Amino acid sequence: MLAIEWYLPVIVFVLIIKTGSGKNCSSITQCRCHKLEQKLFADCSDLNLETAPYFPDDVVGINFSKNKFSNVPQSLPKNLLFLDMSNNKLVLLDNGSFSRYKMLQNISLSRNTLREVSIGTFAWNSHLRNLDISFNRILTIEAMYNVTHDLQSSKIRTLNFEKLQCTYGVSQLMRVYHVGFLRHTQLTELNIASNRLYSLETGFLNVLPKSLRILNIADNKLGFGMFIFEFSVLPNLEILNVSFQESFHQVGMNGDFFENCNDTKVATCNCMNNNKYMYESNPASKNSTISLEGFSKPSANYSFYLPRNLQKLYYHDNLYKMSLPEFPMGLNNSLTHIYLQRNIIYEVIGPITGLKRVRYIDFSGNFCKFIAKSFFIPFVGLEILNLSNNALSQMFESDENGDFFQSQRRLTDLDLSLNRIAHLPGHVFQHNSKISRLNLSFNSLSDFNVKINHMKHLSQLDLSHNQLTQLSKNVRASLDAIATRNIKVYLLGNNLKCICGTLDFLKWLRDSKSIYFVGINNYTCLFENASAASFNEIGQIVQVLERKCSSYTLIIVLMTTLIIVTMTTTVSRILYRYRWKLRYMYYVAKEKYKSETHSCEEKDRSSFRFDAFISYAEEERLFVFKLVKYLEEKCNLRLCIHHRDFIPGTGIADNITNAIHCSRHTVCFMTSHFLQSHWCMFELNMARMEAIYARSGQNVLFLVALEKGTMKHLPLQLMDLVDSNSYLEYPGEESGIEIAAFRTKLGETLASGSD
Repeated sequence: MLAIEWYLPVIVFVLIIKTGSGKNCSSITQCRCHKLEQKLFADCSDLNLETAPYFPDDVVGINFSKNKFSNVPQSLPKNLLFLDMSNNKLVLLDNGSFSRYKMLQNISLSRNTLREVSIGTFAWNSHLRNLDISFNRILTIEAMYNVTHDLQSSKIRTLNFEKLQCTYGVSQLMRVYHVGFLRHTQLTELNIASNRLYSLETGFLNVLPKSLRILNIADNKLGFGMFIFEFSVLPNLEILNVSFQESFHQVGMNGDFFENCNDTKVATCNCMNNNKYMYESNPASKNSTISLEGFSKPSANYSFYLPRNLQKLYYHDNLYKMSLPEFPMGLNNSLTHIYLQRNIIYEVIGPITGLKRVRYIDFSGNFCKFIAKSFFIPFVGLEILNLSNNALSQMFESDENGDFFQSQRRLTDLDLSLNRIAHLPGHVFQHNSKISRLNLSFNSLSDFNVKINHMKHLSQLDLSHNQLTQLSKNVRASLDAIATRNIKVYLLGNNLKCICGTLDFLKWLRDSKSIYFVGINNYTCLFENASAASFNEIGQIVQVLERKCSSYTLIIVLMTTLIIVTMTTTVSRILYRYRWKLRYMYYVAKEKYKSETHSCEEKDRSSFRFDAFISYAEEERLFVFKLVKYLEEKCNLRLCIHHRDFIPGTGIADNITNAIHCSRHTVCFMTSHFLQSHWCMFELNMARMEAIYARSGQNVLFLVALEKGTMKHLPLQLMDLVDSNSYLEYPGEESGIEIAAFRTKLGETLASGSD
C-alpha cells in the first residue's frame, strides 16, 4: 500500500530460510533449516506452535511467524540475532521478554494483539538495529514513548510504528515526547504511517535524529500546519512519504468498525506536563523543542526549504481538492523524484521554482483541467513526465508553438494518455528532441500529423485506442527516417480503414522492416461495406485493394480528363463566341474614368465629339485624306482619323475604343487590305459592339466598299452587317459625276443628326 522502500533484514532472513536445507536445526522436523555464511537459520513459521521447540546454540535466526505464541519463548539460544514473532497472539511485553537475548539485532512483533509494551522491554538489547511492532492496532501511539525510551542508547537503524491505532476513531496528534529519546540515535528509517494523525506537534521533526534517511507518515489525516516548515531540519532525509492522507478506508464486515480502539490510553509518563522527564538522560536536549512564539507570519516573499538531501517525495493518493499556486522552493535541495499521482489537483498555476534537479514527475490521475504554460519552465532537468488520466485536452490542442514543454530539452519519457485529446498541433513537441517513449493512447485523436522527425531517440510510440484511420504520409516518412533501430508503434483499438485512400498506409504497414507494430495480428480494419478484416491477413487485404483501386484509378483519371476537356472546350467556345463583346467591355471599362471618356458622357447622348470615326487601311491613306478634307471643309463635319486625332502615348486599342465611343458614326472603307489588317478588323468589330451594346442597336456603322467584290470576303460572323444594313460602293475614278454624288451622299448621311 505504501510507496516507500521499507524493508527489514528480518524479511530478507525469512525469504532466505524458506528455501530449506537438509540440516536438522530443531527438535521438530517441521522446522526448515538453512545455513548462510556459516550461520544457521530456522524457519518454524505457520506450524500452530504454542511452545518453542529445542534449538542448538549455533542457531542465530528463528522465524516463529504465524503461530500461537502468547509470550516470547525463554528457551531459545542466548546468542540469537534474528527473531520473527509476527502474527502470533502476544498481548504484553515487559522487561523480561527479551532480557535473555542481549545480542538480538532484528525483532519483528507485527500483527499481534499487543496492548502494552512496558518500559524496559528492550533495555537489554543495545545491539538492536531493526524493530517492527507495526499493525498492533490497540497498542496506540502512546507505546512509542516506552519503546523509544529503551532504544536511546541502542544501535537502532529502522523503526516501524505503522498502524498502532485502529482504523476508525478520533484523530491523533503526534507529540514530541513520542520520539524524543531517538534524538541522539543513528536511526535511518522511521515509519509512523496509518495512525490517524491529524498533525505533528511543533518541534516533533526537530527532535528526530539527523541521521534519518527515510520518513513514512503516509495514510494519516495530516493537513497543512507549521510542521511543514520543519522538514528542512532533517539534513540527511532522502525519502519522504506523505501519501494517502485523508484516504477512505472501506468499512468491512469483519468487525473492524466495532473493535475496541483503546483511544483513552494515556502515556506512562507525565510527559504532557513535565518535558524535563523526557530529556533527563540527555540534558543537552532540554531546550530543543520549538515554540510557535518564534514564528512570525510569512511575508509575501518567502521560500519553502526542503531537506537538502531529499531525493524522493511521495505525495500521491491524497483526498485534497486543491490548486497549486506559486510556490518558491529553496535552491539548496537535491530533489529528483516527485510522485503526485491520484490526488485532486484540479488546477496548476505555479510556478514552483528551485527544482532544477527534478528528473521524474508523476502527475497522473489528478482530474486536472488547467496547467499554466509557465509551470514547467523551472523544471529544466525533467526526463520522465506522466500527465496521464487528466483533462488537459484544451491545453495541448491550443499549444501551436510547443510552449508547454519548451524547457524540457532532456525529456525522454512523456505520457499524455487518457486526456481526451482530439487534436495535437504539428509543433507541440518541437523542443523535445530526446523523447524516447511517447504515450498518447486512450485519447480521441482522429489524425496524428505531429512533427517527430527530430526525435532521433524515439523507441516507442503508443497511439493505441484513438480514432485514427491511418497515419499521415509525413509521420510515416518521419518514422522511416529515424528508424535506425526498431521502433515500437502501438495502433491497436483505432478505426483503421481498408479503403483506397489508406492503401499506401496499409502497404507501409506490410513492408516496414525497422518498425515493429505491437500486436499487429490483433489489428482490424473496416471496408467500405462495414465488414471487418484482421491484419493477420494484411497481404490479402492489400492485394484486394490494389485490384479494386486500380480500376477506380483508371475511371477517375478518364472522368477527370473528360471533365477537364469538356469544360475547357465549353469555356473556349464561349470566350471565342463573345470575344469581341468581352474585349469591348474591357476597353470601355478601362477608359470610363478617363477625362476623354467623361467629356463624351457628360454631354447629351445626341451630341458627340466627332461626327464619324474613319477606319481605313494604310494603303488607302491618301484617298481617305482627300475625302476627309472634302467632308470637313464642304460638309462642316468633325471627323476622327487615327493619323491625326489619336492621343500619343495611349495604347492603340484604347485610342480606337475611345474614338468609336466618342463618335456618332463609324465609317469603314472596305478593301482587301482592310480585311487583312488586324487593327482594321479590330475597329470594325469594336464599332459593331458599340452599335449593339452602347447605342441600343442604332445604325451607327457604315461600310464603304472601295473595291468591287470586297463584301463577299467578309468573315461569316460579319455577314449580318451586309444582310441587315445597306452599304455604299465607291463608283471609281472614271466617273466624276458619280464620285461627286458619292461624296455628297456620304456627307449628308454623316451630317444627319449632327446639329
